[in-house]
Amino acid sequence: MLSALISSCEPFKKKCSRGYDLEHPLSVYPVKKSYHVGDTIWFEMNFSDVIKAEITNNINGKKSTDNILLQNFDFQRNFLVLFELSDTTVNTAGQIKTDFKEAFDPIYETGTILYELPLGPEYKLIYENNTYRLKVGMVLKRKGVFIALGKFMHYYNMACLGRLNEQDLTPGCEKEMITDIRFPINRQPDGTHLTNYQLFEQWMNPTLENNIDHIQKECFTFVVE
Repeated sequence: MLSALISSCEPFKKKCSRGYDLEHPLSVYPVKKSYHVGDTIWFEMNFSDVIKAEITNNINGKKSTDNILLQNFDFQRNFLVLFELSDTTVNTAGQIKTDFKEAFDPIYETGTILYELPLGPEYKLIYENNTYRLKVGMVLKRKGVFIALGKFMHYYNMACLGRLNEQDLTPGCEKEMITDIRFPINRQPDGTHLTNYQLFEQWMNPTLENNIDHIQKECFTFVVE
């Protein structure tokens, strides 16, 4: 029985273990102070298969940054999340979230849509000519203040510390896993992000947020009048 347990949890014996935080840059346009019912906001990704990664050595905790080549790669579960900011007394996590199709009519132009979930579509990127691409439009249906962001979820197998989350990312390491994917929005050459954060400050209380850096760089706030 002990032998069977050891063989079933083989990852415990591996000497190389790395976690990877990746970036999927997201363009949101047009960027305006306010929109009208009937307008369309576009969400687009178009990035190379040479991807910036923050790498963590899971054995000694050391971190490094490098570019890694991921060709026709399965990034597992990724979502475009949209919801209304309707309660200024709580943070974004505490907002009442309804089906996104109550406020938006989606246009799926590029990419594979796997499911339409209440907070938005789950998608797979298209891989062509060494490039990953996605293009989704949202036609605005009603007035309000909304926020949009990218979201990554990964698989876990708790019995063996994430065997289903292991993927071959680089040669020479037996155990590798994506620990996070970040979605920087409209990043500019000077390091700023066009996310309409000033609108978030106007409508919400930033001191209630657990991660204001995430709101500033990876969440797009917009007002529909």
